[in-house]
Amino acid sequence: MASRREQQERDEMLQNRIIYSLPTRMGNWNEQLALREYETAMAKYKMQHCRLVVQNVKKVFHSVLKPTSLAVEAPSVQFGLNYQLKALASPSKDTTSLYLSCLLNETDNDVIQHFQQGCCFSASPLRIPCVRNTFRLRSPIHDEVDQRVRYGQDLLIEIYESGDGEPLFLRSENLSTDTFGEHRAIRMSKFPDIYCRFKFLHWDPKKRHETIDTTVKPDTTVIIQHVASGQNLAVEPHSLIPKFFGTECLVTCCTYRDSHKMETAENFWSVVSRPISDTALYVRAAKGEDINVEQFDD
Repeated sequence: MASRREQQERDEMLQNRIIYSLPTRMGNWNEQLALREYETAMAKYKMQHCRLVVQNVKKVFHSVLKPTSLAVEAPSVQFGLNYQLKALASPSKDTTSLYLSCLLNETDNDVIQHFQQGCCFSASPLRIPCVRNTFRLRSPIHDEVDQRVRYGQDLLIEIYESGDGEPLFLRSENLSTDTFGEHRAIRMSKFPDIYCRFKFLHWDPKKRHETIDTTVKPDTTVIIQHVASGQNLAVEPHSLIPKFFGTECLVTCCTYRDSHKMETAENFWSVVSRPISDTALYVRAAKGEDINVEQFDD
């Protein structure tokens, strides 16, 4: 038994023995070493010039998730103030409300870290006001800052901030051969042409004619209609897209109707402002009063 065990140990030593001496370099040793040195030098260069993927991601989140301040609740929606556009349709009953948000493609992370012309839109569950979900309403004819928005009036929807500093607007593109059979896409454009014009309509068709030229109130259900195509801005809760900021819903220009030829929840939106009660809560908290955190989320 002892000799058999010694023989097994001797065989294992022969199998694991070093065939070549230590200075011997096998295979593509020099090429692998040069490739490793090149990758190390490139990583060091990108880190010094802030070009690493982690650094680019931090830049993106810092620029597009920067907090914003919405307009204080008022009797009517006004031009030039900050608002959010909330969709009433949601993927499920347990899902929170969805908000119109700008979308940055993760494949462009190495090139751009902020919104530019051609970026897409989605409906995101993120309700905290930030750059990507805050918009201003502009008049296509002349600047109507601090003027009330009315039903049936042409307007432009501008993103809060862009990478180039130039204003970017919602634009519904025409159907082409590469989008045949699909709904109209929504993208950013710095040219406020006719395809960037939208208008608010009352959600009830019976009251749509009598509400023309009346003021739009915040937090009321409206329909955002594209002027050039006549299609409505719609969120498609069953078309989920996994993107840079998580799984969100697709936003297109398409009119959804039921059997009674009335628009469905996919076309219903509301202009969200900051409630006056929230301002009072912040003032009370600043004075040292113990305020329940859940009150800020109501």
